[in-house]
Amino acid sequence: MVLDGYIGTAPTAPSIALSFDVLEVYRQYHRVPYWKGLVAQFSNTYDIYLDILDRIDNRVRAVLKQDTPEWWMCNACAPCLYTLENESKLSRSMLVTMDGNQSLKLVDSAFRSGTPLLDSRQARTDYWIPTAEVDRFKDEVGQAKDINGSPEEVASICVERWQNAGPESRKKMFALFAVSSVFVCLCRHGHILIMCDMIRSGELMKYPLAIINKLLEVYGPDILVGYDIGCEFSKTLHHSSLGPRIEEHHNCGCQVRFHPLYFVGAGKEDFEECERLFSESNGLASGTRLATPFHRCQAIEEFAKFWSCQKHAKSGNFIYNNYKQALNILSIDAEAFDVLARQLSITHQDCDQYLEQEQEYLAKCKTEPPEVAVKIDYIAAANKHEAEIKRVRTRARTAHSRWAIAEENVLQIEDDLGIEKRWMSGSREYLEALEELQFWKYRCVLDNLERLVIQRMFELTKLGMSGYKLRKKISKALKTRAEAIRHALDEYNKCAAALPSPQAALSWHDIMEMASLAEFDLLRDTREDVREYPWAKRLNRQAMNLHFNILRAHEEIECLDVEIPRLFTSLVDRHYNLQMAIAYVADTDPALAHELRVRWACEDRISARIAARLYETSQLKGFSGKLVAGTRIGHGVPENGLEVCQSGGKEKQVKNYDKAYNDDVSDNVISGVEDEGEAV
Repeated sequence: MVLDGYIGTAPTAPSIALSFDVLEVYRQYHRVPYWKGLVAQFSNTYDIYLDILDRIDNRVRAVLKQDTPEWWMCNACAPCLYTLENESKLSRSMLVTMDGNQSLKLVDSAFRSGTPLLDSRQARTDYWIPTAEVDRFKDEVGQAKDINGSPEEVASICVERWQNAGPESRKKMFALFAVSSVFVCLCRHGHILIMCDMIRSGELMKYPLAIINKLLEVYGPDILVGYDIGCEFSKTLHHSSLGPRIEEHHNCGCQVRFHPLYFVGAGKEDFEECERLFSESNGLASGTRLATPFHRCQAIEEFAKFWSCQKHAKSGNFIYNNYKQALNILSIDAEAFDVLARQLSITHQDCDQYLEQEQEYLAKCKTEPPEVAVKIDYIAAANKHEAEIKRVRTRARTAHSRWAIAEENVLQIEDDLGIEKRWMSGSREYLEALEELQFWKYRCVLDNLERLVIQRMFELTKLGMSGYKLRKKISKALKTRAEAIRHALDEYNKCAAALPSPQAALSWHDIMEMASLAEFDLLRDTREDVREYPWAKRLNRQAMNLHFNILRAHEEIECLDVEIPRLFTSLVDRHYNLQMAIAYVADTDPALAHELRVRWACEDRISARIAARLYETSQLKGFSGKLVAGTRIGHGVPENGLEVCQSGGKEKQVKNYDKAYNDDVSDNVISGVEDEGEAV
């Protein structure tokens, strides 16, 4: 094989081989030094090439009736959007996720040398929401706070922990960048539905609001949106102008309300598709930062089209893997739950009640009662006052001013509380408030401990993903962080032991496990012994996780049972629609007919693989769906007389067209397709 100029892809019995010429071209296109002029010529030629392809795409879309406004958003993903007649209704019509990225920046031309060239070319696709439309929502956050803000409403701990959940004033961007990156929305299968540029800012709330507005316009309110700061964003959304158009639906309280495990209709979706997209799109950053606005947009669009084609080709694998995972959960977790249920004498209904009790408990312990908070302030001021008195006795001159301030503070709080006689050490009021102060100190050290542990976990995650230099830097920081955690843990255990009802001491293993399960909040309210609640017991919580995992697995299977016929029907319809389009333009536009044949041949191979994977899914033990082609809702007859294919019957015909239908390839190319459109 080598003598013939080829290298096999396997050491023994290779089925594929590459020629030396191909490898040489791949290694070195030109045996000449780098020349900037050649790069510019290639770039200009590539622009013309993409423009030609776009014009061909426009002609293809026109003949297939895919050139209507928002056609892409309505047809981006067949399993999500190819709704069929008489199909089962899902609890949520669609699951999507959205997030912002920080890598696809564009450097402002003012910071570059030379005179910027004018380029009036615009985006070729309808992926983008115009900047003017996004800016409609730029004042929504401030208006929501003015109208609906409550002075008693306490900011979520997520605001401090997550940068993109913080105040809008924090979300700045260096003046160097004209565009800071993109904000995208994807369906659960990974198809890009819509996106917008983030202009000279961080992840402002106007970007997700603009995305939600577009989703409501196209899909309606019956969708479930995953967002990494959904807890904070939901408040802004309901207080915004979009609030009346929707229905209400990263601390533990946040997890209980917003974690997909507890959300009806979420199935086994993890809402992490944006992160998977960004891990691939980050490779574009080196070529987009110094590009023109058009070339940056062009690069992102080309990547988005390739990404969606790739996701379509893998849709069969997605369904197969998810179905298999859900069946395994129902098999393994159901058995594990039954064992725990017998051991703990609980039922599935008990787990639902435990979740409700946990929600009530966490909602109750968000803030201190006002009367308790004032007492805490008073006892803290009184303690400071007493300390200042001691300092006055030893350093009268230097401490007098501080004593006067402390005295004034104590008198002010005494006036507010209506205290006529000052609380002295040993009095009942003093001891009660001192106890509350101990609780407050305890919660402070607990917050600090949780913050340090979560930061350490994030750094450990980055440690496995980053480059060598950054890993070394993080490793060094981890040593310091570990020491800080040990000190914080010691401080916590001291405060926990000093409480009137001492809390159990925590070990290093305990805090790491609690951080991974988001259970730090279970320690916050020390007025009641949370360990006595049934939902707080470790085995009961394990049973709850199994219970809700089983529920979500059932939902996943219900969703997949609907998505399989949708995807299969779209493959069959696409097959026939392309053939009809070829026949329709064969005489009037042979060049376009040839292009359609080339595309059909490629899509048919992809469809064959998807259909084969769907067939494998239908053979899984426990499969409850049907691999059958149905009829898409809303199919009709276009103006050109070409009937859009409606699968589900034996007859596939073209009305008002007198030429015989000529199908060059048998339906057997798509494994499992029968006359009735039914494979199983």
